[in-house]
Amino acid sequence: MVAFLRCAVDIRNVDVAAASTQGILVTRATPGFIASVAELVIGQMIDLARGIGDAAVRYHRGEVPAARMGRQLQGSTLGIIGYGAIGRYLAPLGLALGMRVLVADPFAAIEDARLEAVPLEALLAESDFTVCLAVANEQTENLMDAAAFARMKPGACFLNPSRGNLVDEAALLAALDGGRLAGAAMDVGRAPDQMPTPALAAHPKVIATPHAGGLTPAAIEHQAFDTVRQVTALAAGRLPDHAVNAARAHRLARLGITP
Repeated sequence: MVAFLRCAVDIRNVDVAAASTQGILVTRATPGFIASVAELVIGQMIDLARGIGDAAVRYHRGEVPAARMGRQLQGSTLGIIGYGAIGRYLAPLGLALGMRVLVADPFAAIEDARLEAVPLEALLAESDFTVCLAVANEQTENLMDAAAFARMKPGACFLNPSRGNLVDEAALLAALDGGRLAGAAMDVGRAPDQMPTPALAAHPKVIATPHAGGLTPAAIEHQAFDTVRQVTALAAGRLPDHAVNAARAHRLARLGITP
């Protein structure tokens, strides 16, 4: 083996250190799912606000659901934790819907004057819809714990389209059962393959989707063709883009490539 090409952005399931020790190149794809995930978040916010999915399920069962009072996104406050690629795409969508948009990210510069950069504690206290888009690493493990949920605005909704390990699921369940949160939406969780945990997904206040945020043809095509271009580069004797350990990939010499 000369190279391992990961057709995804997340390479935490690849032992890069071991590959480097053996001189094997590791590459990743660029995020093609930015719009796809952001659109799912908008859909989930609307569903949490208006109960669309619940009404549809009841009609499918042959029942007539009671008309319930919803809430508008316009005039509500959207809090975005983490101002990476998806956060930067989502923020103007919230503005276009007439929402006040808060951003908490100590490592990012917020250039858009229409957005409000605030500490995480202020974002949790003021947001009607909090979307967790933080980077998943050791420092952000259980970022949303019992203390974080206790700081959230009463009656707010929490959405996690990022990674399951950002959330203490027992704390989220307690916040839902205790009435602190009006609802939650999750596209990820701590089940295998980053799927939502079934027991939590079954909660009546939860909207869950099976890690489908990036499952659109455009998103899949973007990352697939990144990988195709990497294979093409290797076949042509060139170092491919988006390599993560090129300096230690000595097996590339077999293809006539000098990192």
